[in-house]
Amino acid sequence: MPSQQPSVIQQKPLRHIAFIMDGNGRWAKKRLLPRTMGHKAGVNRIKEIITSCYDDYGIYAASLYAFSTENWNRPQKEVDTIFKLLKEFFTKEIDYFMKRGTKINVLGDLEDPRFPFDTKKVINEAIDMTKNNDKNVFNVLLNYGGRADILKATKELALEAKEGKIDPNTITFSDFESHLYTKDLSNVDLLIRTSGEERISNCLLYQIAYSELIFDPTYWPDFDKKELAKCIEIYNSRDRRFGAIKK
Repeated sequence: MPSQQPSVIQQKPLRHIAFIMDGNGRWAKKRLLPRTMGHKAGVNRIKEIITSCYDDYGIYAASLYAFSTENWNRPQKEVDTIFKLLKEFFTKEIDYFMKRGTKINVLGDLEDPRFPFDTKKVINEAIDMTKNNDKNVFNVLLNYGGRADILKATKELALEAKEGKIDPNTITFSDFESHLYTKDLSNVDLLIRTSGEERISNCLLYQIAYSELIFDPTYWPDFDKKELAKCIEIYNSRDRRFGAIKK
């Protein structure tokens, strides 16, 4: 069983961390390998990083951006490989998540007709098996877009207003947040994007309003516990004021 206390004491609250796992293709190209090998190496990195988040830093929720709503535009072979690797990951690691009491959430549109049925089946089984786990949370952003998330919440609230269930003039931030994919979680404290690209790329747009952002030059397949520790150290050095002035 994992330790009950983090082995590294956090200087600042860090409850929710998110990763844009970028650089798989460039990692492979640098080694004269096909892009699919980069994605395989990237998936193999996931367990080490989220385990460190939970056990070394006591982080409750870890969110990984695995496939965006725009990634359907990639070559079909690459798309097929990504979904195959995700299916294999959930199949292989479900016992790991169960033993450590981790709840799996998949954030995104799983009803998209392009979504492979076999991968969807495995994912739904993993979600169901871990639904009562409460030690920590593993979020996979899959067929996810921040704009689509906000639009979905807006439509749901509009429908409730149309049906007379709510008064539009009384809608609060909490009401809106209850319709986002992350409805049961706190907003993101730290967002890390690997590979050196300095873009948000439609990731959790509402949830990162006051997040600390770190753009790490390391390609995701090479992003290990040491790189994570560097990012946590940077996070701890930041002055988070949430719009207020420093006292």
